[in-house]
Amino acid sequence: MVDQPGDDAVRERADVSPAPVEAGGGTPGDRRAFWKRWSRNRGRPLPPIRPWPRRQWPLLVVLACVVGSLVVVVVVDFRPGTALFAASVLLAAAFRLVLTTRRAGLLVLRSRMVDVTTLAIMGGATLLLALAVPDIR
Repeated sequence: MVDQPGDDAVRERADVSPAPVEAGGGTPGDRRAFWKRWSRNRGRPLPPIRPWPRRQWPLLVVLACVVGSLVVVVVVDFRPGTALFAASVLLAAAFRLVLTTRRAGLLVLRSRMVDVTTLAIMGGATLLLALAVPDIR
């Protein structure tokens, strides 16, 4: 690193030795600049934190649909309950496709395309299986 003009005079007057450079390289100023990237601006207030249920509404809607489909399976019949379950999985795929990564919350597992493809295949296969099972009555 090139010394700036006047650095020697400042060091002699202050009688300060230069800061040691660690094995990772860089000066302490460089390291501070690296960590400053993630620090927040003190002049701007943080955005308000919404309560957990409001942040995770897509997941809660999908889970409510899944619980409703399980109730239909137990109370009514296998076929409509399984079709509702498949619809809730397809709803999760639609939420993941339409909503941003931040808004989708805990529905985000991998990249958007992988999540949507996996959920759509699972929902479609479940719907096909629900419709293909013969009625035994």
